[in-house]
This record gives sequence, structure tokens and C-alpha cells, in this order.
Amino acid sequence: MSKDARENLRDAKVFEMDFSQFQMSQEQKFLFDLKGYVVIPDVFNDDEVKAMKEQVYKIVHEPESLPPEERTVPGGASEIILSNKVVKGSLKELIGPDFRLDNQYAIWRKHGGNNIRPHNGGPMRSAHLNYHFTGGQIYSALTRVVVELNPVKRGDGGTVFLAGSHKANFDIPESLKEFREDNYESYFESYEASPGSIVIFSENTCHAGPVWKNPDQPRVSIFLCFSEIGTMFHRFHFVTPEVIAGLGPEARWYFRDNWPWDNTDRDGKYEGRNKILVRDDGSYVISP
Repeated sequence: MSKDARENLRDAKVFEMDFSQFQMSQEQKFLFDLKGYVVIPDVFNDDEVKAMKEQVYKIVHEPESLPPEERTVPGGASEIILSNKVVKGSLKELIGPDFRLDNQYAIWRKHGGNNIRPHNGGPMRSAHLNYHFTGGQIYSALTRVVVELNPVKRGDGGTVFLAGSHKANFDIPESLKEFREDNYESYFESYEASPGSIVIFSENTCHAGPVWKNPDQPRVSIFLCFSEIGTMFHRFHFVTPEVIAGLGPEARWYFRDNWPWDNTDRDGKYEGRNKILVRDDGSYVISP
């Protein structure tokens, strides 16, 4: 950082993320470790769901009707995802206290739409996808949070999982990775979720996106992918500078640069760590 930039931050304070409001239950952690995914119901209230659903509709169908800072998630109404206590607390438990947003997208999937074949699962030594449990602590290197904004019933065509495959000792057989138009029931698990529920899963759990089969309503979801601050799986997160500039300090924390330590921090003011610095009025936010 230049001398002028440091001078400009003289009165800034380090923003510290608060993880104290939510801890995953023993049951939630057990199920996540056992199966590779967990559903947490009713995380967002009706008003929050309505606002996010309206935003997703416009993102998909009428992007020019939104101001630039709301044209991709997690801007606009969807910013609340990044400040939600359940989301924050769960990610801390599954990744650790220093994570970042790696990728995002929103879907409005109509009847008959999409079919993403099964992928991932099995032994994975890559630091980007590796899942392990050490010293009583889960570490899910790449973790996906799905916010469901319409009801999802088993068999509708929501995301399906080959439970336990994030810890498999063998490669997933190609016979289980075949395209299947509408039926994954033999081996894959689906779930039910009310609007406002979240589905959290390890990206190394073999999963698929079946054809949406509910003719009465679309699948409306926001997909956010998170990694440890020192890793980056997707080359682009597709969040525009306008969206990031419009976020508050808490959401901006997720967009720190992709490094955990800075050896050039000679004065030790920030302890070499990748911090978000904020002025008292919240007007200046930066990753030093």
C-alpha cells in the first residue's frame, strides 16, 4: 500500500466479523460430516424471501430494471445473506474464521429446465476441494450455500446428493455419473425445503442438478460458494465492482483479496493479516 493510501486510512478501524450469534448444533455437524450436506429450515423470514425473490426475477429476466449495484447477488436485497447469523456461523464451523466468497449465481428454473450431470466426490487431494476431519474439527475446503426462495419437495428436481461421497475412498464409478433425465432416486438423496431455508454442502460431495419437474412453480435459488481466504477455485466470481462498492462493511469482508498474510506489513499495525478497514462513518472500506 502506498504512503498516501496509508495516510488516508489513519482513522480507519479494523472490521471484525461477529460469529457469536449462531453455532451449528451437534446434529447439524454430524449430518454434514456423515452425508456431505445439511438442510437448515426457515433461515430467512417471509419479507426477506419476497425481496430476494423479486431481485432474482429481475436479475434473470429484467437486469436493466435494477440499479447497477443490485444486478448480481449478493448486492441489493440479497446482501442480507452475508450478514445472516446462521450463514456466518455455519461457514466458520465448516471452513474456519477466515473465508471468502468464491463464486455466486442465481437461478429461475422453469419446468423442464436444466440437467447438470453428477460431478465431484471421491478422493480429492486438491486443496481446493479436499474434505477432512481433524482434531474434532470439520474442514470443507469449498462449501456451497443454497438459499431456496420457493418450496422444494422431494422429486421436484432440486439438487441431489450421493450422500457420503465427499469422504469416499474410491473414485465415483462412471455408471453413477451418467446423465439421468428425471430419476436419481436409486442412489442419490433429495430434500424438502420451505422458502427461506438453506442447503449447505461440501462441493466435494457428488451432486447433480436434475430437470425441474414441478409445473406449478419455478425453482428460485441463490447459490453462493465459499473458500478459505488463501484459496481460490473459480477464476471469476462475477460480482461487479458496482455491486461490491454498494455493500456495507460486513458484506465487503467476503471480498478481501485472496491472501492470508502480508510480509510487507512492516509496521505491524494490521499484523500482516488481510483485514477490512472502515472509517467511523462507514464511508471508507478497503482491503489493505
